Amino acid sequence: MSLANHSFPAVSGTRFVSTLGRWLSLPRLIAISGVAIAIWLVLVPLAALFFTAFSEDTVFGPGNFTLENFSTAYSRWHLLEMTMNSFIFASGAAVLTLLLGAFVAWGTERTDMPGREVFHTLTLLTFALPGLLTTMAWMLILSPNVGWLNALIGNALGLKQAPFNIYSMAGMIWALATHYFPLAYLLLGPAFRALDVRMEEAAQTSGANQRQITWRVTLPMMRPAVLSTLLLLFIRGLESFEVPRLIGRPARIDVFTTDIQDAVRAAPPEIGVASALSLTLLAICILTVFLYRRSVRNAEAFATITGKGYKPVRMPLGRWRWPVAIAMGILFFCTLGLPLFTLFWQSLFEKIAQPFVQSGGSMTLNNYAFVLGYPIFLDAVKTSVTLGAACATLVVALTFLMAWVAQRQLKSFGWMLDAIAFLPIAMPSIIVGAAILFAYLILPIPVYNTIWILLIGYMTLYMPYGMRFASGGIAQIHRELEEAAQTSGAGQGQMVLRVLTPLLAPVALSAWIYIFVLAVRELAASIMLVGPGTHVLGSISLTMWEEGGSYGAVCALGIIQILPLILIVAVLRRLERRISNVG
Repeated sequence: MSLANHSFPAVSGTRFVSTLGRWLSLPRLIAISGVAIAIWLVLVPLAALFFTAFSEDTVFGPGNFTLENFSTAYSRWHLLEMTMNSFIFASGAAVLTLLLGAFVAWGTERTDMPGREVFHTLTLLTFALPGLLTTMAWMLILSPNVGWLNALIGNALGLKQAPFNIYSMAGMIWALATHYFPLAYLLLGPAFRALDVRMEEAAQTSGANQRQITWRVTLPMMRPAVLSTLLLLFIRGLESFEVPRLIGRPARIDVFTTDIQDAVRAAPPEIGVASALSLTLLAICILTVFLYRRSVRNAEAFATITGKGYKPVRMPLGRWRWPVAIAMGILFFCTLGLPLFTLFWQSLFEKIAQPFVQSGGSMTLNNYAFVLGYPIFLDAVKTSVTLGAACATLVVALTFLMAWVAQRQLKSFGWMLDAIAFLPIAMPSIIVGAAILFAYLILPIPVYNTIWILLIGYMTLYMPYGMRFASGGIAQIHRELEEAAQTSGAGQGQMVLRVLTPLLAPVALSAWIYIFVLAVRELAASIMLVGPGTHVLGSISLTMWEEGGSYGAVCALGIIQILPLILIVAVLRRLERRISNVG
């Protein structure tokens, strides 16, 4: 056999290794690893959800295969009413939240309204308030029995009945919308900021009036951001727990999450029934993501950041500058000022106190002394902040990587990656916590009763929100910028670091702030995942509420939580300005 006969395999082998080496470049390996981790985080609790839904509940855990969970869950007499309540609550809250957030985003990012920096910071502070505390605050403000604003208005006007009733569907929608509208702002803000005013000026030059410009130019360019925001808010309303539990349950307005939580807390726990109910939310999620992908499948048609002299310009309001600023000030007075004042006032009293109406006894700092002397308080603060920072960093990195792969590398399968990342939002937090707890008790991964299982749970919960930020941000950036960088000789890694990263930095930081605040105040999943030696702020808030039943102590804990959040938001806002200036 000649040497020539042995040269062909060597050449073929070398070519194969060379091709494989080029394909498995470092950027591709990082992308593959990131997507694999994200899929693992989603599929583990999802598999546990399906497993428990089709398993019999026993004292030793899931048992034999059964369909009884579905017959029990969907044969309840109030199922239709509960479904209608869930859709009305989620739809109403999504629309109102979108309107409030769009108004703030438009005024802050699109116009020359005075006080824009202040309103941006106030938006972040509004969202920093934990949902449990804001819900309690609105109960203390608008309760027909103890609400101080109702009493104040009733005494002034001589009314026999309270003018407002928080224990109603409208009250639930208001309480949730005033808490979540900063999310709509954070999602819509970058899109408003990226709009090129020259397109509107061209329409105006062509003879279009302001109404025609809004409907035919501005709104079509905003369609991806508006649809994704409305979708997220709708499903966030379906998944909401604090408002339906504290306000809806006394008003006998049951929704999916309260029914699921009742199943989990039943004696014995009906995990299978709760999982069966959760599958309905999962189906809604898959359907809405599919419809969203179809409506914005031509993402490049909405890109406004291009290489052709892009420069955002603010809209001059003229004589309307101060009226718009005053209207926004009133909005923040109602959504931030009233709850904060109520929490602070109540924290100074041990019994329920109505400001300007009647006192709940003498003012005291005993509530603050009790909270600061709580044995596990400092450990809970440290754990919550560490988890929040780690979760926000990892989720932003993973989801922006997944969004880039979905929109640039695997466009045909982009909807599948988007749907996988979005699936956890269909599962209530308490079910995600229970599913992850059960999964990692079975898997040979020693994270049970550690801080790591909390981190896994938080990352799984908040991946959908990072994906919404990432998808909207990348859809706004035209491919021509990446193609120009690659034509100039830049590798894929250089293109990502020098082109995409500066442009996406403001969106990424907004996502980081949002996910950090969410993780710090997480309640439902934390209850399932904390161990005997692990404590977070959400779990000790609930423990104090259940053990002491003191409004004052929980309000004091909330005020103590808010103070460092104010400092964190201020630091992050300063960093955000620097990144925006550099970008």
